[in-house]
Amino acid sequence: MTLLLHELPHHHHLRNSALNTIDVRIRCRHTKATRDPRTWKIKNNSYNELNDSWQTNFDFIVTVASDQ
Repeated sequence: MTLLLHELPHHHHLRNSALNTIDVRIRCRHTKATRDPRTWKIKNNSYNELNDSWQTNFDFIVTVASDQ
């Protein structure tokens, strides 16, 4: 099952987990290119810690087990 971080409540644990600790991909809303941000400079930040530019231009897609 996949979740979009921006659709989760602000206090959800996945929005407050460092990107390198969750199974996350980002998709550019303009080009639709998909990348793995867990090796980027932002890897130690949570989604909630990212500035508006990241949250506006990219979808953060998390894959979770269906029983969560």
